Amino acid sequence: MSRLIVISNRVQPPTTGPGGNQGGLAVALLAALREQGGIWFGWSGETTDQFSGHINFQQGGGVTTATIDLEEQDIDEYYNGYANRTLWPLFHYRIDLTEFERDFDSGYARVNERFAETVQPLIEPDDLVWVHDYHLIPLGRDLRKRGFKNRMGFFLHIPWPPVRLLMSLPSHRKLVESLFAYDVVGFHTEDWLDSFRDYVTKELGGTLGENGAVTWNGKT
Repeated sequence: MSRLIVISNRVQPPTTGPGGNQGGLAVALLAALREQGGIWFGWSGETTDQFSGHINFQQGGGVTTATIDLEEQDIDEYYNGYANRTLWPLFHYRIDLTEFERDFDSGYARVNERFAETVQPLIEPDDLVWVHDYHLIPLGRDLRKRGFKNRMGFFLHIPWPPVRLLMSLPSHRKLVESLFAYDVVGFHTEDWLDSFRDYVTKELGGTLGENGAVTWNGKT
């Protein structure tokens, strides 16, 4: 049976005692990992003077976690910057709070590349890869560029904005196109899925099939 490789910005290590405080998503992911076997990979929350790609493995409760440390600049540009001062407010319809800085964009791309480069050796050919949330939208594309042919899914845990709002993002087309590296993309509501479909059909020239799937550049 293929393993499950969960990739998210942060990792929730499994707790063994009754005092553990884990959210609903963590509980669901940990349960899936216990049943399927695999690894939960992400940022440790810690900093390092120079990124090395060193992976810290932990095991507990039948689950293996693998985390990496990031440089202070990575955190400022990727996490505090593009993820949480650009994408998060924009995707929540708060254009008034959204900040656009070139350094944010480059930091976001750099850290996604670092995630792809570091997690690649951990993934076996039959593994199923499941990427989570707005921090890591381009990760699937970055893995495909490295020759990955694994099945990959992505789930967005925040709203997907309407077309006119998303178009205020300077690199909106590149961001959306990167989602077509995944075999399936999930949204919380039908409205957010419709907003994604609208963008693909109106701005990318994609098509909408009878089953509701969107196709662009030969990718569905």
